[in-house]
Amino acid sequence: MHRTTDGSIMSEGQKITTSVYRQIAIDIAQDIAQGKYTTGQKLFGRSVLASYYQVSSETIRKAVFILKDVGIVDTEKGSGIEVKSVEKAREFIDRHNEVENVITVRNEIMHWAERQAQETDYIIEKIQFVIHTTERFKNSNPFTPYEIKITEDSPAIGKTANELHFWQNTGATIIAIRRGEALIISPGPYATFNKDDIFYLIGNDQAYAASIQLLGRFQNPGNSRKVP
Repeated sequence: MHRTTDGSIMSEGQKITTSVYRQIAIDIAQDIAQGKYTTGQKLFGRSVLASYYQVSSETIRKAVFILKDVGIVDTEKGSGIEVKSVEKAREFIDRHNEVENVITVRNEIMHWAERQAQETDYIIEKIQFVIHTTERFKNSNPFTPYEIKITEDSPAIGKTANELHFWQNTGATIIAIRRGEALIISPGPYATFNKDDIFYLIGNDQAYAASIQLLGRFQNPGNSRKVP
């Protein structure tokens, strides 16, 4: 709990505030419910309580009025504040806890909904990016993407695209490499051919045929395909 600038108390993680006098009433009721005070016992006077809670006597008066209204304490002029019912104090605290639990669950649902909305916005943004990029690629570049898998008997294993003069010999551009679970984007001319790597390339039909011809002696025909 912490006190706000307007004198109310806000629970951590909650978007509601509790007035100071009500929080004091809850605090006193909790002491009674836990056995700090017994039925018929006198509480400290308002001035002492005001000093203890560092609030005005009027704030204590309001807190005591709440407790009196639900039958927890009784007040008579000149006799101070007397505990009237420990059981009613327990009922009061139970109701308070139930309300707090409802508020906590409600706020958790609200926070979950906010996170879901943010995640949905993020996904939509990424989908829009993919659509935009795909459309731009299709409009600006007639090349067809395709993939080639490097097999274990390929003499290209351990060599780089630069060493094979891949672009010069095929006209195809390597745009990505799938290596296990990793996807390497724009690997460049020093990309190394490793066993089971899947190379994603772009080029026209002639570049595709040249790539198959260049790597044909390294792999079976079934290990290359055009990407839909």
